[in-house]
Amino acid sequence: MVSKYDGFKDFAAQEQSLREKYPKISVITVSFNRLEGLRETFSSIISQTYKNVEYIIIDGGSQDGTVDFLHKNSANISYWVSEKDAGIYDAMNKGALAATGDWIIFMNCGDKFFAEDTLVNVAEYLDNSVDVIYGRTEYVVNDKYGYHTYQRQPYNLSIIWREIPSCHQSIFVKREIQVKYPFDTLLAWCADHDLVAKIYVAGYRFQEVPVVISRFDASGGASRDLLSFTKERWSICRRYFGKSLQQELYFMNEYKSFWLEKNIISKIREMVPSEWILTLRKYRKIY
Repeated sequence: MVSKYDGFKDFAAQEQSLREKYPKISVITVSFNRLEGLRETFSSIISQTYKNVEYIIIDGGSQDGTVDFLHKNSANISYWVSEKDAGIYDAMNKGALAATGDWIIFMNCGDKFFAEDTLVNVAEYLDNSVDVIYGRTEYVVNDKYGYHTYQRQPYNLSIIWREIPSCHQSIFVKREIQVKYPFDTLLAWCADHDLVAKIYVAGYRFQEVPVVISRFDASGGASRDLLSFTKERWSICRRYFGKSLQQELYFMNEYKSFWLEKNIISKIREMVPSEWILTLRKYRKIY
């Protein structure tokens, strides 16, 4: 006997097969008064040749024309909202809750996928045998000393206690895991590292892939509070990996180095002619 539900079952099976072959990827951008950066990121995402993409934008109530931009481009946005939030990681948590994809990646304002076929190249690795996928990053620095780019391989997972494997713009996490483990909004700089460390010690499966995933705008790195950055990573290490002499000494030395950078070296650098800094960068092959 043929049931009236047989056709539905066949369709459901086909849909499941297609979803396994082309998993739905939720790309989330959070923004606040960064319209020009949002334009760049938006262009990168809608240019992806991979089509099973859900694009979510969480805006913190911008007053710079962002809302008009979102209205005008709503046909290319799966979901967007503009409202006050409690900061970048709160906005990222909102985006994860709004997502309906199989996988989530966060792409901040000004950041881009490395190429138009990046998601196509990554999608072949997005299956049920793994929970977190991460790859290489191209860093972009545009400061008063000039413009340069460089690529970095992900850090080995053996040092996840002190380094996130890659920036979150190059990390894909299964949606159900991202929702289960939201970002810690009490952290100012390293909630992404905290999340990755948390799910790593929980036993989820990580895989590095041979793909340059994102172009990350590192130009704002100079404004980062390096001492707070070290303190947060130090607390993450203690929280998930305990204390060891090696780890404690590492962070003590890093804190000392960053203190010197903040209070002495940066002031000396300001007095040095820009040409000298450029010469040193070229000598060190930074660019």
